[in-house]
Amino acid sequence: MIEAKLIFGILSIIIFSSLLRVQYNNQLRLYEKIVLIILFFVSLVFISSPSLLDALAKLLKIERGNDFLFYVYMLLSGWGLIRSHIRINKLTSSLNKVSSQIAIISPIILKQKKTKNSE
Repeated sequence: MIEAKLIFGILSIIIFSSLLRVQYNNQLRLYEKIVLIILFFVSLVFISSPSLLDALAKLLKIERGNDFLFYVYMLLSGWGLIRSHIRINKLTSSLNKVSSQIAIISPIILKQKKTKNSE
């Protein structure tokens, strides 16, 4: 059990430290970083004493702590899925704007080059 706590603790530190190195611009927002830091410390508490997870599950009328952990994971995965979908839509609209601007500008540039070459 102690080895599992160490392994999960080290993996949690590695995962969350890599998330905190992400730059602010067009990446995770500041409040999301704060939520991730809170989740990191809560996960370390649950790794160090799993009985707290069982107590919290019983408080919420869930039979086992593992089930509670799975429910929390489902909520966080849904949040990540929605956030990724929003980010992909923003990137798609940005790419569409850039490609349309290039399509509008490129014939003008070609005409200017042809007139310079003909002179």
